[in-house]
Amino acid sequence: MGETPIRIPKRLALVAGELPAPGTLPDPYPYETVEPHRQGFVERDGVRTWYGQFGESGPWLAFAPIYQIANTYLLRGVVPWLSQHFRVLVMDLRGNGRSDRPATQAGYSFDHYYADFVAVLDELEIERTAVVGISATAMTAIRLAHEQPQRISHLISAGGWVNMRMEDPAMHELAQQALVKMRSNWPAFLDGFFGAAFNEPHSTKPLEDAVVRNGWVSSGDIVAMGRTGWLGNEVRELAKGVRCPTLVIHGDNDKIAPLSQGETIASLVPGARMLKIEGGGHLLAGRDPIAFARAVRDFVGAAPTHATWVRGMARKRKALFISSAIGLGHVQRDLAIAREMRAQQPDLQVDWFTVHPASTYLEREGERVHPICKRLGNESRHFESQAGEHDLQAFFALRTMDEVMALNFLVFAELMKAEHYDIVIGDEAWEVDYHYHENPEIKRQPFVFLTDFVGCLPMEEGNEREAFLCADRNADDIEHVARYPWIRDRAIFVGNEDDVPELPFGPGLPEIRDWTKHNFAFTGYALPFDPKLLADTDALRARHGYTRDEKLVIAAVGGTSVGGSLLHRIAQTFPLMKKQVPELHMVLVAGPRLPRDAFPTMDGLDVLPYVHNLFEHLACSDLALVQGGLSTCMELVATRRPFLRFPLERHFEQCIHVTHRMRNYCAECTVRFSDLTARELADKALQTMHAPITYKPVETDGAARAARQILAVMENRAWAAA
Repeated sequence: MGETPIRIPKRLALVAGELPAPGTLPDPYPYETVEPHRQGFVERDGVRTWYGQFGESGPWLAFAPIYQIANTYLLRGVVPWLSQHFRVLVMDLRGNGRSDRPATQAGYSFDHYYADFVAVLDELEIERTAVVGISATAMTAIRLAHEQPQRISHLISAGGWVNMRMEDPAMHELAQQALVKMRSNWPAFLDGFFGAAFNEPHSTKPLEDAVVRNGWVSSGDIVAMGRTGWLGNEVRELAKGVRCPTLVIHGDNDKIAPLSQGETIASLVPGARMLKIEGGGHLLAGRDPIAFARAVRDFVGAAPTHATWVRGMARKRKALFISSAIGLGHVQRDLAIAREMRAQQPDLQVDWFTVHPASTYLEREGERVHPICKRLGNESRHFESQAGEHDLQAFFALRTMDEVMALNFLVFAELMKAEHYDIVIGDEAWEVDYHYHENPEIKRQPFVFLTDFVGCLPMEEGNEREAFLCADRNADDIEHVARYPWIRDRAIFVGNEDDVPELPFGPGLPEIRDWTKHNFAFTGYALPFDPKLLADTDALRARHGYTRDEKLVIAAVGGTSVGGSLLHRIAQTFPLMKKQVPELHMVLVAGPRLPRDAFPTMDGLDVLPYVHNLFEHLACSDLALVQGGLSTCMELVATRRPFLRFPLERHFEQCIHVTHRMRNYCAECTVRFSDLTARELADKALQTMHAPITYKPVETDGAARAARQILAVMENRAWAAA
């Protein structure tokens, strides 16, 4: 007889998709933006408990190991940033994560959980620490604060239990029913438990993470024994003896640990502070990482010993420009806009907030990248990790970037508190835009949001999950803008109205173009150059070392390694093309992340790791072969160069939004990577090289128009002419 198939509830299938093999840990684990400074195992009675220390300096901050239905991955939105200020200790409680899973009930008890925690503290020789207890683990933290008061500097309870005796017969019966369901239908239990834990609207991502990367890593039988080890315990009397500063954080809509549990802790611990989260559920660290991390930092962290306050009238005019580092197109147009801003406002200082490769480009151009950017997570690296062979499911790559977004926003919020900026401009600064809307009280200055596409769109026909999640994300964005229209002091679409596709955001949602017209200003495309200055191709060739009589083909795939498959395919076409065009010279721009020695060596074929201001080289080429991003394509249209673009498979922006815009400019040059062999591609490329150009002209004042709109927000005088 075969195994009984796993029954996946409909909601869980939509949110989480196909479940991996039971027990599968996420990769990387536990975090992608920070490595442990130290990690290992502590063994007690034959059971090994995994621990990790993140951060090398500062006071200790220890997370008591969370109830077995979860693991350290749950804290991915908060630990990377907190580890920049503390030495953070995290653990996997026996029964989940990297820790052992005892096979009998004797291995699971509150005394074991407490002793495991103390053993790890002893192993790391932690003499004094702040301790955080989430959910049931608040009992562990309270017990430690009572039994070893000299060791605990601060106590934080988040959605914490103080009494799990289940003295009410109805509660006892519910607890027993839960144990039965854990063992009989684990997927349904996980769906119900975490659905209740994350009952806030638009919580599909934390729900998915909680089920797939936390609960599913263990099993119903193990977690049932783990939970039984918690039941029947309480620490009310111990709480009365706690003497350290204590913060109790609790959601008023917590469906797992009632608000009364948190209120009881706050009433029992002398001098405890209470932070009630209105509308909040059970796991604030997973659903609202910004609020949670800042509350912990503010409560535990010591104030700086030195600070500077600059008198208002002594402050220079400063703008912070946040530029998405996914490719180099954003930063080149952003620099064009910034230069126009400085031309119109000469005393304006512009600081940049971005990472490699965009930061490298800016520094080469003499711009100031703020030093705090060294602490940011890298968006490009994340997208690379999600890519296949000329394939990037861009929506899911964006969806799984939440750890990077939380870290980068928390660093950004630090900067906003420490320094004074007259305005913040964010070009596809999704992390700032999203978390500003989720935490509107953090916004301190005007914020202008730029983008060249609006709306996540499903790419896989018949994929009900993708369509559902795209619509959910779009609905979340639409509701954000409707509720807090003042977060975006101005939203600028880098293009024109007809560049927005006439497609719906999703079932029951507005049409994208109509909504964009109502919520964005349009500037036309912002080129990083004046096409007239690049019209003399002979002069350009002489400047960059190309000859007049060669046929120059340039292939470029941006600043990430995602385009590696395309470049290798193009390299295969080179001898085929050169056989027909002997004067052919092909330049492969591999970018900083693709090794040059991975490509063949042939006469007439050059492989370069980086070309500064690539648009100048493209402007004097006879043919360009590019991945399909908007910026490079628009630059080729503006300089009227023949080109082919190869959008990444399943990349909704390249395949839908950019393709739509190319049609608007009569640049029908889109080719599917999988459709052509090397021979067919060579023939198509040579045909395109000699075809007439019929593109529509690209506006040349887009950067200046964007600059004027941004400066108008800074000047705040629109009301005077109303």
